Amino acid sequence: MPAPLPKDLMNNMMGKIFDLITNGDGTTVPKSKDNFFSWSSPGVPFEVEDFDFLSQGFTGVVKPQIVKNDDGTETTKELTEAERDQLLAQDTTKLYQQAEQFARFVDVIPDASGIDDHIIRMNIKNDEGTLSDVYEEVLRFSQVASTELSAADKAKIEKYRQLLQVEREKEDLITGEMVKVIEPSPLVKAYTEKQAVWMEAALEYNGARIDALTASTPRAVHNWAINANVLRSKVKFALNDWINNGYKNEFEGIAAKIDQMTARDLSLLKAQYKDALEKSRLTGVASGADFFYSSLAPANFAKSKGWTRFTFTNNDSSYYSKQTTQKWGASGGLSLGFFTIGGSAGGQKTEFNANCDFSSFDMSFEICEVPLICTWFKKNFLTSKTWRFAQGNEGFKNKFLSDGKLPPSDDSMLPAYPTSMIFIRNLRMNFANASAVAHAIDSKVGGGGMVGYGPFFIGGSYESGNKERSGSHHNDSQGITVEGLQCIGFKCHLLPKSPNPDPAIKKWI
Repeated sequence: MPAPLPKDLMNNMMGKIFDLITNGDGTTVPKSKDNFFSWSSPGVPFEVEDFDFLSQGFTGVVKPQIVKNDDGTETTKELTEAERDQLLAQDTTKLYQQAEQFARFVDVIPDASGIDDHIIRMNIKNDEGTLSDVYEEVLRFSQVASTELSAADKAKIEKYRQLLQVEREKEDLITGEMVKVIEPSPLVKAYTEKQAVWMEAALEYNGARIDALTASTPRAVHNWAINANVLRSKVKFALNDWINNGYKNEFEGIAAKIDQMTARDLSLLKAQYKDALEKSRLTGVASGADFFYSSLAPANFAKSKGWTRFTFTNNDSSYYSKQTTQKWGASGGLSLGFFTIGGSAGGQKTEFNANCDFSSFDMSFEICEVPLICTWFKKNFLTSKTWRFAQGNEGFKNKFLSDGKLPPSDDSMLPAYPTSMIFIRNLRMNFANASAVAHAIDSKVGGGGMVGYGPFFIGGSYESGNKERSGSHHNDSQGITVEGLQCIGFKCHLLPKSPNPDPAIKKWI
């Protein structure tokens, strides 16, 4: 069988990733409704320590300092109170910087201008600003239905709100003042953590099912035949655990009740949403610019061992070349079939041909989908029928977030928003001529460039926040290995028509 063309090979592999994350069997794992992706080009590397702020918060920690004595022994250095305070301040500053860098990375609007039922686009929409920019404008320049809630209904909304978010004080490192911020409540944290466990089980189940369908190896078929019931039980157990210990029904019930009450009056809720946005605002220590705190759940995902193993071979490519899933989107900014050198996140990049021999190509890595938590972003407001842009404002009265069509209009301010991040680690690519391919890549990395292959980071220099970093790969006679963590894209949700005000509403405020 002739080797597939490089572009077709990568296109088919992205089809398998799309299947893995979105296309459940409809029974054990439902098919995902969030069938929209925004892929990085290339992937963005992270270090495990970049997510310390998720588990540690903004409380600095003084780590013991080991001192080597003249006799060869080691002791822990005794610190003065001033030295401890200095180290605490340094660690706290690092945590704030991590939070700022992450918040800016996820504060994006996916470009959905090329999407239909099958085609998925990979670009970031930049012409309307960031997600927080557009959302803040919506809250500032919108009108809501004028209907007064009773005191009892207002109390219920406040009760529901307190179940989903908590307010606590943090020190502003620049002014030294204590400021109030909004964070996810224990209920929301439990919900998203158990949701992530269910996602891991679903990915493992989907991976085994898809491997068996493609029949890449006899082992894949045997694994499905023998272990399908076990994997199916893991998914069902994770779902029950999500329901019983992750407050799944309670959380979704609260969201439904809030949505139901917004059909009667949004004025109070809109004020609370404005307050939540403001209390999520933090100021960068180094930049001095504001950002909105965002996080991932579970906090320890980067250190977890429960990632799903993904493999792709020429046999998989042959299977996916016959499937409609190959139409997930070959265009839209993601270079397929060739290596690229240059910046990421929409930066300038050029293709180069490493003359790969794909006759015995295979790729493997571990993959994890992690829910994104932005407590300041209230999507149920955007889908409510009881708001519109202020008709007296010439700059906004004719604007819209989405026209609800496939594809959405290019004029849509917010056609989609990210809901989770797709991470991979321990990437391995094998080529028949691995040594020659590695030499071609090394020559580009040595020149100071950042090398990628499709949505994957291979190596080179890159910027992370205000830091210059360098990622490395190593090779042997069989292939190339890229260790470590990288984000290859976002899973996103398409926004329906918004605003879509109820024509029965006559009075707006």
